[in-house]
Amino acid sequence: MVESKTLTAAAVASGMTRSNVSRSLKALELRLNAQLMLRTTRHIELTEAGRHLYAHGLRMLDEMQAAASSIDSLGQTVRGDVRIRLPTGLGHLYLTPVLMDFARQYPDISLRVLINDYISDVISAEVDVALKVTSRPPEDHVARRICDVSWCLCATPEFLARQAPVVHAQDLTRCDLIAPASMGRHFDLKLRASGSPLALRVTPRIQSGDYRFIFESMMAGLGIGLLPRYAVWRQLASGQVIEVLGDYDPEGVGDGIYMLTASNRFPALATRTLMDFIRRHLEEQQKNWGTRVDPPGNAEARPEAA
Repeated sequence: MVESKTLTAAAVASGMTRSNVSRSLKALELRLNAQLMLRTTRHIELTEAGRHLYAHGLRMLDEMQAAASSIDSLGQTVRGDVRIRLPTGLGHLYLTPVLMDFARQYPDISLRVLINDYISDVISAEVDVALKVTSRPPEDHVARRICDVSWCLCATPEFLARQAPVVHAQDLTRCDLIAPASMGRHFDLKLRASGSPLALRVTPRIQSGDYRFIFESMMAGLGIGLLPRYAVWRQLASGQVIEVLGDYDPEGVGDGIYMLTASNRFPALATRTLMDFIRRHLEEQQKNWGTRVDPPGNAEARPEAA
């Protein structure tokens, strides 16, 4: 009835008469001792009690589908639907080919992939699992830490060739910076070297919530980018990009990748299969982007080493 908008449309959709739908609704309201819908001749509208019941009903349907998928998959090919949400950086710059590999290996699993940085909880976002880069995972979810995330300051050799050598942290204040928008218009860039913390007040020239845009702006030679190492480790290794102030560890928007699921929901087998696939990949590949990589001809490539 909620999705049909009128009792007549709900009756047609369910194969019942309008009077039977109306009687069923009244019986449910009597049993719950609450009015669930405000009804007129033209439309129906949920009351607050109705919205609560509807939300619980959707979760119950999800659980039934998850149970059916798990039972159907016992001793057979894994099948089902999985809804996953990825943050923009991890999704666009790293995990897209991983999900494509998963789709090839598990052709009976249907994927719905959402790539964005805005999610309140997995239930309201209508996803089964979400990945999040953070230092403080939400307490109202089941949060599994998959691996660490380190950040770096990096730029193209062409950009650095146009600058005075960047040797000390204070040298960053005269450079164009590119940073995530979530850090704020003006923020304290936290740097750590040999255990000693340093905070440098900065105002980036370019900011965005889309990490692919941050990456491409940095690759276009528009400034020094603050990016997670998983986004640039290949470019660092090839010398396309040079790490700036390599003795410092900058702080980004989070120090770990977490996998989030609802606290009141047991993931279906298809969802667990995808979670395990991503977890194994990240754990195996972290060695490539978990530490600094010196590019070929490092001493000659770095302006500050000249």
